[in-house]
Amino acid sequence: MKQTLTQIHPMWENFPTVQAELQDVLLIIQNSLHANDKEVEQALLDMFRVGGKMLRPAFTLIIGQFYPRNNSDLKHIAAAIEMLHTATLVHDDIIDDSPERRHAPSIQSRFGKDVAAYAGDYLFAATFKTLAYHTSDMKLVQQATSLLEAILTGELTQRTNHYDRHMTLANYKEQIAGKTAALFVLSAKLGAANGNAPEEFMTLVSDFSYNVGMAFQILDDILDYQSTTHDLGKPTLQDVREGVYSAPLIIAMQNNDEIQTLLKKKEQISNDESIALRDMVIASGAVDDAIALASDYTNNALEQLDKLPESDAKDTLVAISEALLERAN
Repeated sequence: MKQTLTQIHPMWENFPTVQAELQDVLLIIQNSLHANDKEVEQALLDMFRVGGKMLRPAFTLIIGQFYPRNNSDLKHIAAAIEMLHTATLVHDDIIDDSPERRHAPSIQSRFGKDVAAYAGDYLFAATFKTLAYHTSDMKLVQQATSLLEAILTGELTQRTNHYDRHMTLANYKEQIAGKTAALFVLSAKLGAANGNAPEEFMTLVSDFSYNVGMAFQILDDILDYQSTTHDLGKPTLQDVREGVYSAPLIIAMQNNDEIQTLLKKKEQISNDESIALRDMVIASGAVDDAIALASDYTNNALEQLDKLPESDAKDTLVAISEALLERAN
């Protein structure tokens, strides 16, 4: 008998209804994992058991309550979203050779890249199988495949931008629009479509979730530059070593010879040099500029949210969005 997936991020303790539904989503995922290879199956169970914030399936569930129809289908669609998101993380870890995911050993470091590749592929298959069984709307599946293409395009754009010392904010926005925002948009669209929501509502939640996704990724990237020196007991700015440049660095490296010289070292940047690079980025004011950029997306998200119909679901969405994005203000 499989161990129940019970670990839900503590942020949901203030939203008990969402918390309970996310628990149901995890149980659906657990019951969907029947890989022929027990090692692959166990690797996936362990990854889901460690858990993340589950923001994307939560958005599906909450937005689906504006025009409620079949709650069982909605939970299965939310499960598909979380499986799709996890599949992209598994493949990311293979590409980046990441030793950890969610403060635990990644699948590829624990079981090898072959098991990780099979695990990611299995989740993609489970995602579309779940969607196929829980929606009769082919347009829904078409949207899912279209946005999956956008996610892949974002990943490919990131690969193209590797170690590009002339990368611009426009390049960065294009990259995160696919890599992060597209899955937030898909989460919202699938939640709304489950209840046959009107087109105007679909447009509003798509715009809202796009801006949330953009702000969320920028804020996540800013965290690398907001740690104290005491926190830097491990190698810092690992993404920079891997050639992945985010908003604070992109803003700071323009016309800055010292930063450009360090970036020429690529993966050979030492930990001390990473700390020096981080300090230069902060001193340049680029972190504040990145926060301002995130604020623009946050404000746009909240403006779209304000236009949604009044309901308990809207109140929940407002509270979650403000908690999630408050660092931008």
